[in-house]
Amino acid sequence: MMHDDENLSGRLARLRIGRLAIVVIATIGRTFFIASAGAESPTQSTAEPAVKVTWQRVDETEVSIGRVVVSDRAGGMLLESSAGAQTIIEATKVLQAEVAVENFRPLTPDELGEQLLAELPDGFQVYTTPHYVIAYDTSLTYAKWTSSLLERLHRAFTGYWSTKGFELTKPEFPLPVVVYASRDQYRSASKSELGGAAGSVIGYYSLATNRVNMYDLTGAEAGRADRNERASFKTINHMLAQPTAVPLVATIVHEATHQVAFNCGLHSRFADVPLWLIEGMAVYFEAPDLTSSRGWTGVGKVNYPRLEVFRGHLAQWKSEEFQELITGSTRLRNPATALDAYADAWALNYYLIRYRPDGYVSYLEAQRQKSPLATTTADEKRAEFEQHFGALKDLEPDFLRRMSRHE
Repeated sequence: MMHDDENLSGRLARLRIGRLAIVVIATIGRTFFIASAGAESPTQSTAEPAVKVTWQRVDETEVSIGRVVVSDRAGGMLLESSAGAQTIIEATKVLQAEVAVENFRPLTPDELGEQLLAELPDGFQVYTTPHYVIAYDTSLTYAKWTSSLLERLHRAFTGYWSTKGFELTKPEFPLPVVVYASRDQYRSASKSELGGAAGSVIGYYSLATNRVNMYDLTGAEAGRADRNERASFKTINHMLAQPTAVPLVATIVHEATHQVAFNCGLHSRFADVPLWLIEGMAVYFEAPDLTSSRGWTGVGKVNYPRLEVFRGHLAQWKSEEFQELITGSTRLRNPATALDAYADAWALNYYLIRYRPDGYVSYLEAQRQKSPLATTTADEKRAEFEQHFGALKDLEPDFLRRMSRHE
């Protein structure tokens, strides 16, 4: 059930994944769901209706137009805008809801670009690609480099799952990305979503806005380098292929992987999909090869930094913590345990993809059928897992044996 004192809209959990990076993904804990009893999915049609909702957001009245993704009988809803943003509106906050004059349709890339420019400070420009709309106030070259990296990720991600027999869908919305020129500008703009963590988070994907937000990493690496020093793809690749920069690029790719997964039908936003699956998969894709024009010359290679962390805590391995990883999210959300938990999540995804591929694909298929805002208990999560992979007591020793020896 939903707690009346919880502010659902845009609530974020902040998870540390390493010394240089923090993943940020909108909270999908159980207390943040509209009660699943009576939840209804919208009727799909070629002319999908939009609704106009007047509602109370904190101390001000807001008017939102979009389509209802799911609703409950009391009048609460998950509303999706034409830009792809999703807002949870509790029934007690709704002042009026009526059918909008025009039917719902996603924004075009040009329209999304105009909306982004209207929201962002002066000085931003827009660069578009087949899948992305990049709003930036750094150099055009860096915007193009970022879009090239993301398009290569998109191709690698969709191509990889296609070869595994998993059918993805084309993103319904252009994928928005905001790139700030400096870390200070990014930190200031991100405070409303990240709060005190804005100073240490170098990039994040928001389930609520559907945006990836980041800053120009060459500024972080080059110190006082001017625009001319950052003017070529070759220079950018050289700077960001340095050992100190690799974790920064990996974090951006990690967050962009979330965006692709939630927009290509692999996951459903605000559905109660296990966090080990969401985060472990992003870690699985997070390390590109910047020396290659293809970006990912071998998706699914061993992530050695994660493997090292995983093996480092095997001496203190606890079966109950492994079970909690699968049925809950505490270890992944707690900064004190997140480093080990992210390594475990990567290792589990790697193991299942490599050694239980058919079960993994069928498990993914089952997870993406979940409706947004519906809840799944810990017991149900365990039953779902064991339905596709067998009993945990049998899988765990094989998992530990293989991953402890893997080279």
